[in-house]
Order: sequence, then C-alpha cells, then structure tokens
Amino acid sequence: MAAKKFDAKAKAKRQKIILAVLGVVFLAVLAWQVPSVLKIMNKKPPTATTTPPPAAVAPVPGTPVPGTPVSATPTPGAGLIDSDPAARPAGGQLVTFDRFSSKDPFQQQALLPASSSSSPADATVEPPASTDASTSSTKPPPPPPAPAPTTAQITVNGSTETVSKGSTFPQSDPIFVLLSVSGTTAKIAISGGSLDSGGATVTLKKGKKLTLENTVDSARYVLLLVSTG
Repeated sequence: MAAKKFDAKAKAKRQKIILAVLGVVFLAVLAWQVPSVLKIMNKKPPTATTTPPPAAVAPVPGTPVPGTPVSATPTPGAGLIDSDPAARPAGGQLVTFDRFSSKDPFQQQALLPASSSSSPADATVEPPASTDASTSSTKPPPPPPAPAPTTAQITVNGSTETVSKGSTFPQSDPIFVLLSVSGTTAKIAISGGSLDSGGATVTLKKGKKLTLENTVDSARYVLLLVSTG
C-alpha cells in the first residue's frame, strides 16, 4: 500500500481560509455589540423629579368654608322651603363668621398716659465702676501700726541711760521717774516731790535740753531726750 503524501501548501491554504472566516465572524459580533456597550457607558443617572406642592387657593368671598354649617335661607318666590332645623356645630367648628373693620397699621391705637418725668433718652446712664480684681488681690495689706514705745534714752548731766516706763533715774541719784513715752517726747515727774511751778509733770522733747534745779541743795540737772523705743 502506497503512503499518503503530506501536502503542506494545502494545509496552509485551509488555515488561511479558517482565519478569514473567523475574522469576519469577529467583526460582525463586534459591530453588533459596540453600540450596546457605548450606550451603557454613556448612560446618565436618572434625575430626581420633584413634585411642586399644591398651590394654596384663597376661598372666594361668599363661598362657605368646609365644615361650617350653612343655614338655608328661603328665597322669595321659591317653591320649596327647607323646614329642617340647622345642624348644631360640632366642637372646633365656627358658629358665626363676621368680618372685622380694618384698621390703619401705622396709626397708634392705644393711648399712652402722659408722663411728667423726662424720657428715658434724656436720662444719663452712668457706666458701672470697673473693679480690677487682679489689683485688689495683689495689693499687700497695710502694715500693722507700730507698737507704742516703752523706753527712752535720757541724758542726765552728760550721762546717758536707757530708762523703762515707770522706772526712776539716774541710777546714781534716782530723783526723776519716767511716766510715759511717745515717738518724740517723754513725760517725767519728781520722785517723791513736786515742781516749784505747781505742775506735777514736765515734758522732755527729743533733741532739746531741759535744766532743772533742786531748791533744797541747789543741785542742777541738765536733761536731754536722745531717743525712744
């Protein structure tokens, strides 16, 4: 049996024919599907349609309001008369409807009483006094008063001593007594005696000398108030 001869040219020709047929089918499918794809891609979202609210219609004068009982008025010359009684209004319904007289909205209706006092525009309003909390809180308290002095430095004939209130001086000859002391003065008296002037005390002033003489032995005392404390 003779072997079948393989024809390469015939096979290549068949493949070209198959490719040509498939290309035509692909182009046909593509031409049919492209419009649908483009339509889907360019599809716009639906716009929301808003329904306008119903317009309010003003009732025509003379037209009865719904829910308002209307009494039947007989018309002269009419053949039929409604003999049924008018229905009583239910709760929340109008019994009668009247029209009020109009008023000028720009005319003052209420009468104000005359005031003898001045108008509020003439009165002057004083602004409240401002308080500085920071200043009041940081301001230091006033210092306490200095204590009253209780001692005095007194010089007698050139000898200075510190004498307490109520004590006698000088130590060598305690003839005087210190009664009271202030910032610049000292009040003394004669211990066991009195002054020729008739006074019971004598006042020493700071920085000023005072000379006293004993009439019994003619002794002289030069006193000087140096300081107090």
